Amino acid sequence: MLLCAAFVLAASPLHAQRAIEGATPHPAVPLPPGGYVTRDEFVDFAIIDFPAAAQARNEDPELLRVEGGHSRLEYTIDGTEVATLRLYRTYLQHLQGQDFEILFSGFGDELHDRRPVDFLARTDFAAQPSTGGDIGYILARSADELQVVAVAFYDRQRNRRIMVNAVDIEELETLDLLTPEPAPEPAPEPEPEPVAEAAPEQVAQSAQDLETGLVADGRVVVQAILFAFDSDEILPDSAAALATVAGLLQDRPGLTLLVVGHTDGVGSFDYNLRLSLARARAVVDWLANRHGIDRDRLQPAGAGPMAPVTTNRTEEGRALNRRVELVEVVR
Repeated sequence: MLLCAAFVLAASPLHAQRAIEGATPHPAVPLPPGGYVTRDEFVDFAIIDFPAAAQARNEDPELLRVEGGHSRLEYTIDGTEVATLRLYRTYLQHLQGQDFEILFSGFGDELHDRRPVDFLARTDFAAQPSTGGDIGYILARSADELQVVAVAFYDRQRNRRIMVNAVDIEELETLDLLTPEPAPEPAPEPEPEPVAEAAPEQVAQSAQDLETGLVADGRVVVQAILFAFDSDEILPDSAAALATVAGLLQDRPGLTLLVVGHTDGVGSFDYNLRLSLARARAVVDWLANRHGIDRDRLQPAGAGPMAPVTTNRTEEGRALNRRVELVEVVR
């Protein structure tokens, strides 16, 4: 029975001194169980000649030449208990399952008419293979034809070895030797913390306080909803006040509200009208997203500077005029 193709990717701690620390297997060719990486090399562009057919004595080998980024890795499995043939057929099955086209594969006598080890003798696709062990070889190409992978199986120092050579096929881009490198851009300045608009002293309200105002006047100002200066960004200190509004709506499932934003009179009328509506929408989004309130029960509206509660001639008055009101919708 073949080994499962879902290989274990971690090297045993016993191999830590021989394994290359931090090396990772090639994505197309995972480590076998108990295996670890003993060679890990990469060059950003190379021309590689892959053996592409069985070789006959005294004849030039058939080669597949490709160009691109070249990775070379060697995997090691201690000992010889796992048969080289089992490894060879497992990886053949794995690559086929990953939709790689097998361009050539062979094991033992299928590779060379005299000595299988001579199949790899003139390549760097095996690091000093022994003459007595079995040799296996797979050449495969990805379905998009952008990657070629060769996997060689051999023995060295009484251990099983797997050599992976992979090329990501690409055209060579030459270096620009004349254009100086641009100076590094300065690090961006940290964004300042949002500053709250000036507000009158806030009094904590309960859900009962809000309901009393709605029953008595049909509307109520929600204290302690704070926005960043000249923005619709709700500041974190507003969370408690908005939680109180959510609690009121949860206690009274039949209640429907207008959420009305108000601004002071500084600035153009159109700008303040847009800002007040944006702030009302921000409150509705907060209640819906963070407290699960049905949006059909909340209608945002912007009154801009049209309904001041006091004069806009003083900072204290302007602070009172910047507010969020809840208006009961009676149906």
